[in-house]
Amino acid sequence: MSHLPKDWRFLRSAWIYAHVLTGHPDSATTLVTETLNSIANRNDVVSARRRKRLFFSMMFRAALAQSTASDNSCIDADFVKSFHALSEPGRSALTLLYLRVFPPEELADILGKPIIELADLLQSTRREISTLMPPVQ
Repeated sequence: MSHLPKDWRFLRSAWIYAHVLTGHPDSATTLVTETLNSIANRNDVVSARRRKRLFFSMMFRAALAQSTASDNSCIDADFVKSFHALSEPGRSALTLLYLRVFPPEELADILGKPIIELADLLQSTRREISTLMPPVQ
């Protein structure tokens, strides 16, 4: 990804996030591609910072609308299955936080939550994931 212009290097993190949202690599690629095409067709996205935030917001909303991985048979790994079982927007909050793509203020904006609720959302999601994850062997 180093051959990408600096303001597009977030695409690797975007694909990882899309994989978490959809549960499957092919679906993740499709989601990123469709979002990229949507961004490319817009004339109102000026700054790189706005483009990145808009990109992740559009992926989040598209994945919620499609509910692509509601059928767990297409999900390819136990870890991803457990992670995908988390409720939204907690799953997205946790993913984007650990990918370190956005500061908390922008993360709250993407998820459509007040910044005050973000800490509680993350705490409850961490509790939820601890009950869903398969035991380490």
